[in-house]
Amino acid sequence: MEKLLYMQLVDQISQQIRDGMFKVGERLPSVRKLSQREQVSIATVNTAYANLEQRGWIEARPKSGYFVRRSSLDTVDLPSKSKITGRPKPVNINELAMEVQRGSSIKTGSSFCAAVPDINFPISKIIQRTFVSQARMGKTFGEGYDTPEGNAELRHQVAKRALEAGIKLKSDDLITTAGAQNALALALRAMTVPGDIVAVESPCYFGLLQMIESFGLKAVEVPADPKEGISIDALKLALQQWPIKAVVSIPAFSNPLGCSISDEHKKALIGLLQQYDIAMIEDDIYGELNFEGRRPKAVKAFDDDGRVLWCSSVSKTMEPQLRVGWIAPGRYYDKILHQKYVNSISNPSLAQSVVAQVMEQGQYERHLRQAREAYRQRSQHLLDLAMIHFPSEMRASSPKGGLVTWFEMPKSIDATQLYHYCREQGVRIAPGELFSISGLYQHCFRMSHAKPWTTQSEQAVGLIGQQLKKMLLQSN
Repeated sequence: MEKLLYMQLVDQISQQIRDGMFKVGERLPSVRKLSQREQVSIATVNTAYANLEQRGWIEARPKSGYFVRRSSLDTVDLPSKSKITGRPKPVNINELAMEVQRGSSIKTGSSFCAAVPDINFPISKIIQRTFVSQARMGKTFGEGYDTPEGNAELRHQVAKRALEAGIKLKSDDLITTAGAQNALALALRAMTVPGDIVAVESPCYFGLLQMIESFGLKAVEVPADPKEGISIDALKLALQQWPIKAVVSIPAFSNPLGCSISDEHKKALIGLLQQYDIAMIEDDIYGELNFEGRRPKAVKAFDDDGRVLWCSSVSKTMEPQLRVGWIAPGRYYDKILHQKYVNSISNPSLAQSVVAQVMEQGQYERHLRQAREAYRQRSQHLLDLAMIHFPSEMRASSPKGGLVTWFEMPKSIDATQLYHYCREQGVRIAPGELFSISGLYQHCFRMSHAKPWTTQSEQAVGLIGQQLKKMLLQSN
């Protein structure tokens, strides 16, 4: 509870500085006064002030107290808008992508390279207990394969939760999958044949690019604005030029930019899909990880003729090991069900049943409230540390949800070289070249902010910053 109190105080004061309540150079309330006002211990205030000092928001002056060090104007510019005019291309990023992915499972050092959730929330214990309880009941064993459609209760719970995303579904509109990646794979297989072209936002999640590569497809990159998401104008131009079979996008808290597209943007996107009579594969895996307000509506919420295949899972919100996901394929339901049947017949029932029970009992929603706030604080702390340690020329995304932050450095920086250097020091990042098929983003990298901050991980950010400044100095 003590940690929770001091973090609440840190959050409150840093937000007040951002809002201009306290100006640069202005003295903050004394430790004793703030302790009395907030009805917390002096130790809590001291810890909060020490944390704010470490983040660079305030500074201690001997015998004078604490003063604001930087203002709300000291913000980081968003990454540049990408400019892409290339042709559709085959994908070839497999080797480095696999190396980065393997690095995400290494337990030593500090890893920021994988968009995986923190598994140390109370929900983990709940999942374990539910597994034991379900296994003892034995309802999922000795009954042969599950139906290809998947666990009925899970589909019922997902359909109820989909209302939060503005989607009206019946349980029979859903098919369960082995995670969202499996849902995306089923959708791509159903909508394309080798040699076909799909449109992806750029920068694009490298796992999707690997999938496109493995299916023998070509991708055309559509630039994504770091604030607004995929460009509708650029997508329209691509649709005019190329026989695109499907658009694949992460509209809510995209990976890696962390941006979300507006409802008006979504309506325009649906209009384009209808005009060119193509499908959209919507990866909504981060949709429930909004930092504030209500979760954004899915593009599927505006789909009135079933051309959006809505994919998601609990891999980013609950536990990746569960491998429980789903897809609402709309008009392509029969194609997807056939693809699932010929590829896997069905999914294991036990994990589906566990997720359904956790959702049904309300524990999932309570977990999400806690996780959203934790990830918001950790995201802000990463930006605070970056402002202290990284070169002043850096640009960074300002995610409003999700698990990752995107950093852009001067073009003289080679982020792949940075990746290899950091890896040798036991620190892992995801280099920007993975997120494009056109050689873009060599000066960018992605970092996950999902894990709790420790002294070791904070020092790792400092190490990244030192190397960045050294590389920048050498390039000048």
